[in-house]
Amino acid sequence: MTENLCIMGHAKPKKAQHGFICANHYEKLGSALEDILELCSLLFYFYEPGTATDDGRQVHGTRIDPPSPVRLDVVALMDPRTKQLHPSDPVPVLAIIESWAKLVREERDLEMPTTASILSEEIHLLSHHWAWIVEQPWVDDFANEIRDCQSALKSAIGEHSPRPVGKCPITTDEGTCQGNLYQDRYGRLGVTCRKCGEVWGETELRRLGLVLGA
Repeated sequence: MTENLCIMGHAKPKKAQHGFICANHYEKLGSALEDILELCSLLFYFYEPGTATDDGRQVHGTRIDPPSPVRLDVVALMDPRTKQLHPSDPVPVLAIIESWAKLVREERDLEMPTTASILSEEIHLLSHHWAWIVEQPWVDDFANEIRDCQSALKSAIGEHSPRPVGKCPITTDEGTCQGNLYQDRYGRLGVTCRKCGEVWGETELRRLGLVLGA
């Protein structure tokens, strides 16, 4: 009997333990979906010009038109109209995630949304059906595009990504959130969980501190 091998690239063939992929790719790609969700939630920190990392290779010239008030490269990532016609074009993150979520809905006979796509909902859909996705012969194409999205988002944020100040302690029936907590971007006293959206204002920070320190 022929052993099923992971269809992702390996220097030495590895056994496919989850559908068509190995345990390592199963874990990494599952984490990539969560990573994309968090990276997208941080993009608003980087809409303003000057928030990108200059790697020293950028060419600066004199503009005859006024500069854009926002970073168009960041806007393009989350614009469903963005199309990548050339390798140097922005990666259409939202459009890619939306297209894979649509495919999952079609093949699993799920109800189609009647409103505009929300990235967090599409990511949750893909995560929920992750075990089914890895059993599909197109999972390698899915994996490559997911990694392209992850790479594009990391590139947009660069080395200036804000550091989390702790983990969210909110507990529900599904368990503890454990999402990363970030300080208010405008310097106000407060923190927000980028996973569940819980906000702690100035008067609640002491209580949060006690919970995190417990």
